[in-house]
Amino acid sequence: MSFSAYKEVIQENDFAMLYVNFSTIIPIRVTEKTLSKKGVEVENIFQTKYGALKVSDLVGKKFGTKVSLSKGYAYVLHPTPELWTKSLPHRTQILYATDIAMVILQLELKPGCVVVESGTG
Repeated sequence: MSFSAYKEVIQENDFAMLYVNFSTIIPIRVTEKTLSKKGVEVENIFQTKYGALKVSDLVGKKFGTKVSLSKGYAYVLHPTPELWTKSLPHRTQILYATDIAMVILQLELKPGCVVVESGTG
C-alpha cells in the first residue's frame, strides 16, 4: 500500500478500501489466506451486512471496480489518506469542568479575551 503511488490493478498483498456505503468504508488486505481467531489458516472471506466477499477474487481487478457481494455490491477503491482516516473508528472526547479550567489557566484567558473553537470533526 502506498498513498503516494497510484496503481491501476490490485495485486496480492495490496491494501484496498472496500466502500460499502457512505458510513461503511473498510480497509482490507488482499490475500488468499488469513488466520482465524484460533490461529488456523483459512480462506480469506470478508463478511459485510450485504454479504460475503472472497478477497482473493480481487487480484487482477482494477481499483474502482464494482464487486458483487452475496446480497448487494461494493466498490474496491485505492487507499488514500482521506479514505484511511474515514475508515478508522472515531469516538467523541468529553471535556469536564476541571479539564476546561486547566485549559483556561494554561492559555491565560481572562474576561474580554476572544476564543475561537473550531473542533476537529
